[in-house]
Amino acid sequence: NEHWIAIWISIPKRHIVVWDSILTHIRAADLDVLMEPFVNMVPYLLVECSGSDEERVKHTLEPYTYERVTVGVPQCRAALCNKNSKAIREKMALDIFKETPEGHAKENEDNVENLGTYDQQG
Repeated sequence: NEHWIAIWISIPKRHIVVWDSILTHIRAADLDVLMEPFVNMVPYLLVECSGSDEERVKHTLEPYTYERVTVGVPQCRAALCNKNSKAIREKMALDIFKETPEGHAKENEDNVENLGTYDQQG
């Protein structure tokens, strides 16, 4: 319960950086298998989630590259324990959403006409 892996995805460079808190925990060949969904799914999601044809042509389905950082990886800290991990993930998800250019435009477009359906007394 003290092992963690973090990834940073650079969309412009089409590259993923992996930080592994215990390098001896997983072999390079096993990490290749673990990273395969990420290097393939990120380009796919960018193409499929593009809001316009102009955005879509900026991305290709070519898999991303990745590297594993072997020096300077931070070790586990008390604040990164299991009881805090859900809050950390939620904050990271919100930070990512705020950085998404089209996230705010779509925020209030989904099913607006039915928003009060369950509030009505029938």
